[in-house]
Amino acid sequence: MPITAQLQRFVDDELLRAAPLAEETAALSLAQLKQPREGMLSKSEREHYYELVQALPKHKTAYVRTFSECLRQVVMADMLGTDTAPSPPVKARGLELMDEARIQEDIEISGAAQLISGSAEWEFRELQTFTATLAGQTHVTSDTNPLRPLAYARALWDAACAVTPLPVQRVILLRTSAGVMSGQLKKAWAAACTRLEAQGVEPGLYRTVVMPAGPMVHRASTHDLTQPGALEEILSSMPSAQPTSKGAATGPQARVIHAQSPAFELALNKLEGLLSSANKTGAAPPTSPQLREHRATLLASVPDTVDRQIVELLSRLFEAVLSDPRLPPAFRIVMARLQVSALRVALIDPTMVQAHDHVVWRLMNRIGSAAETYTRTTDPRWAALLAYCETLVDDIQRASVQDTHLYRLSLSRLDAFLGEQLREQQIRAQPTIDTLIRIEQREQLERQISHRLTEQMVPIRTAAGIRRFITGSWATVLAESMQRNGEKSETTLEYLRATDDLLWSLRLPDHPQSRKRLIAMLPGLLQRLRSGMGMLGVPEGEQQAVLDELMAVHAEALRPGKTGTPEAELSPQELMQRIRDETTTWDITSRQPFSDSLIDLSSMETVPAEILPGPLSTQDDAAHMVESMTLGSRHHAFLHGRWTRVQLLWRSGRGQYFLFAGTDPLQTHSITRRALERLGEERLMKPLDDVSLVQRSVDALMQKLTLSQ
Repeated sequence: MPITAQLQRFVDDELLRAAPLAEETAALSLAQLKQPREGMLSKSEREHYYELVQALPKHKTAYVRTFSECLRQVVMADMLGTDTAPSPPVKARGLELMDEARIQEDIEISGAAQLISGSAEWEFRELQTFTATLAGQTHVTSDTNPLRPLAYARALWDAACAVTPLPVQRVILLRTSAGVMSGQLKKAWAAACTRLEAQGVEPGLYRTVVMPAGPMVHRASTHDLTQPGALEEILSSMPSAQPTSKGAATGPQARVIHAQSPAFELALNKLEGLLSSANKTGAAPPTSPQLREHRATLLASVPDTVDRQIVELLSRLFEAVLSDPRLPPAFRIVMARLQVSALRVALIDPTMVQAHDHVVWRLMNRIGSAAETYTRTTDPRWAALLAYCETLVDDIQRASVQDTHLYRLSLSRLDAFLGEQLREQQIRAQPTIDTLIRIEQREQLERQISHRLTEQMVPIRTAAGIRRFITGSWATVLAESMQRNGEKSETTLEYLRATDDLLWSLRLPDHPQSRKRLIAMLPGLLQRLRSGMGMLGVPEGEQQAVLDELMAVHAEALRPGKTGTPEAELSPQELMQRIRDETTTWDITSRQPFSDSLIDLSSMETVPAEILPGPLSTQDDAAHMVESMTLGSRHHAFLHGRWTRVQLLWRSGRGQYFLFAGTDPLQTHSITRRALERLGEERLMKPLDDVSLVQRSVDALMQKLTLSQ
């Protein structure tokens, strides 16, 4: 983004107004929370509203400070073209893993930004006309105003996090604050326009608005290249210097290939020399030579009408390519140097203007898509790609024959290079990949164990909390120990024996010897349960809650069936004290242990039949998008509260975990399948090259031709 002194002063002035804006938003949000819609809230929702009403005034100072600091950080990062520090994702065995809960935060931030944008859209667009002038631009572009709805939405989320630790309450506060702030910003942006106008700043014209290409811009193709004869239709609309004789056929199908005139070859060679010298001197578009600048000379030296139309088409098409806002400036030089070669191929190969997937277009699209992946010129991946593309174009220019075979070879070379770049990134990310593989294997094993435990607990009548603990948390303990220590290790065998003892204790026969045996085993059992939960990092409070519930169950089991006995009159605490003081041991009788059922895991199904996924629905576009992702594919994704570009490096064997390379060469994104599907459902993820470079250029060309008629 161009940062002028005028623009910087304006942004600094607006950021100084952030604290008063946040204070007013907090006050109005509190008023709304105190008066929720009647009959629209459930009991739990009313409780959350009540707790927020208590928490927001207590943490108002933190709310205002956090909002102001985050807004400044996001705005300045946007102006400087750097990333802001994301909020910490979920930790999974030391790995930063974005799951569905973490993605839900991004979805809420995106929704808040859309709410603000929808309410204050007109004022925001008007402010853009002023900021474009402040940035010294002759056209109005949205990227000249860093004070965007998304920046305010991200700041509101951080402010909500400073008020409450509960995700559901954060969401309620974010939605409420976003609704309030949308009205506040509507007035604030209108006031900013008034101040700038009073200072003598002249706004740009709305008719000069140039929308940047990006994930939030959806422009339907005006001329679908995949349709048969699409390029030929454009070709037939190209003007020709000489009128076609009446009844004469035109178009590629009527062409007679013949040698070009010496004057035409001289014009091409001259242009090619200019392009090469521009590259050596480091000239940057749009000052680099283009076909359109030599269009008149080329047309004058081509006698054939169709050839003249092709020259006209290619010159206009490359003009659109080199003006594409999504094509990085450095790569426009690369594309510019392909102009003469592409024109030579088009003049000898009629299929180039008949097929959208011609190898020339495919090479251009591949370069454009790869170049768009990286956003930093300091990225070594970007530098390596640019250097290789320059070498590739050098070889094309030096080739004695310019034809489709040359371009097929060049496309294969580029694909090989991109494949090698992908493999290098995969090698660097191998430790993360190994961790994700272990996580998926452990989860698969955990499901198997949980399924077997559920079967064994069918005849056992116990508290729901105990049942959830055994089939959930304790199944995780067993799976973790098996993966970490091995199925035959002493630690794992101890946990398996603890499982047998725990299941037996929950169906204790009403017999004195059974009670004596339970009293003898409980201290060791509780110790092993604590050890297992500690291995998973379960907080002490949660551990104690589980053990307290078990204590109540075991205390009841220790009461004899007959009343009047001393044990029947003991309280649970007194019974547990007797357990601690008891030293009597009891031989463990033979039984069918749970440990025996788990030793031969290879005999079990890979996944229990009842949890096998069903067939993918053809209606589920999000699931289909995730399923169709291939290694190396590039995507726009809304992660960590911002749009970013990612490339798929790896997907797990069962397709539950995905690893993406980020815009930072040292950063990767580990995301679960369900989280990706949620992004797809909310339209917060899409292929980076959903509209190819050539298609975008044809659209721009057709729009320009339509306007000129």
